[in-house]
Amino acid sequence: MADFTTYKNGDVVANSGGANAAGLPAVTVFENTYDAARGTVTAADVCTEFLKIPAGSVVQAVQVRVDEVGDATATVSVGDATDPDGYAVAVPLDATGRTAGAGAYLDTAGASPTPQHYAVDTWLQFTVNTADLTVGKFTVSAAVANLG
Repeated sequence: MADFTTYKNGDVVANSGGANAAGLPAVTVFENTYDAARGTVTAADVCTEFLKIPAGSVVQAVQVRVDEVGDATATVSVGDATDPDGYAVAVPLDATGRTAGAGAYLDTAGASPTPQHYAVDTWLQFTVNTADLTVGKFTVSAAVANLG
């Protein structure tokens, strides 16, 4: 298993993320997009610094959206260092659109997710589960309330 932190051209993956923060304690959406055209990752790789969650924040929900179809057998999980698939488990990348996943904090049945508080700066990460990601693009979005 290897960590994926940099695209082929040297760009740091985390630097491509962003937020629409409007001030405290507003709820904002943080998101970042992985694009295989910019650099591929192999099965069992972990992108450990994909989406930064600031200290004092509560993650209310996480969503994975497939923007461009990837390998038909490829899946990704999203979580943090403590629970690598805590937000989404084995999300298939074989069809575009919003994908809920089956993680502890994101319920495909429509139930409200369990909010997760982070006292210190934390990175959300994704793990490639089943196949190399040589094609495709997906976006991870997190609804976050920063409590300061």
